[in-house]
Amino acid sequence: MLFSFPGFDIGLRRLEMSDLDSIMEWINDPDVTKNFAGMSSKITRDQEAAFLEKMADSDTDRLYAVVDRKGHYLGNAGIHKIYWPARNGRVGIVLGARGARGRGYGQQTLKLLSAQAFLELDLHKLWLVHYSTNARMAHIATKLGFIEEGRLREEYFHAGEYHDMVRYGLLEQDFATLAESWGTLRE
Repeated sequence: MLFSFPGFDIGLRRLEMSDLDSIMEWINDPDVTKNFAGMSSKITRDQEAAFLEKMADSDTDRLYAVVDRKGHYLGNAGIHKIYWPARNGRVGIVLGARGARGRGYGQQTLKLLSAQAFLELDLHKLWLVHYSTNARMAHIATKLGFIEEGRLREEYFHAGEYHDMVRYGLLEQDFATLAESWGTLRE
């Protein structure tokens, strides 16, 4: 089942094992994964298949394939580390398919994940964290109304050096207001 809204160029559907070949095309490309500390070493097909199985069985993660209007795979998006007692979760997006970046798909994906989180999963808060040098994600988060909550100094060690991370959050009441201004979340 595809989750999307009128006017969107992309949609979300549950990630499936059949997406493994598409994932393997980008997962070891440092240009795609440079902003993910957890992807600092080569990932084998078996490791990725095990990860997909783990996510499919997880109570605290929702992993989606980002697809275009024709159903072509563009990347992965998820709500992770869902802490149900507080109703919060961490957002993650990677658009790895060739030609998927720089077309506004990241913004649409974050809007769809926000709608999933607040309208379908009944979460209270979404949060994301990115390298302080990731200007693209900082721009998207700020543009969509996520509020910077703080800087985690030298939080991740990646590629031989420590990196500061910046955390942003979006509350359900923020989403209720912002969704109207986004203008695309109408039924």
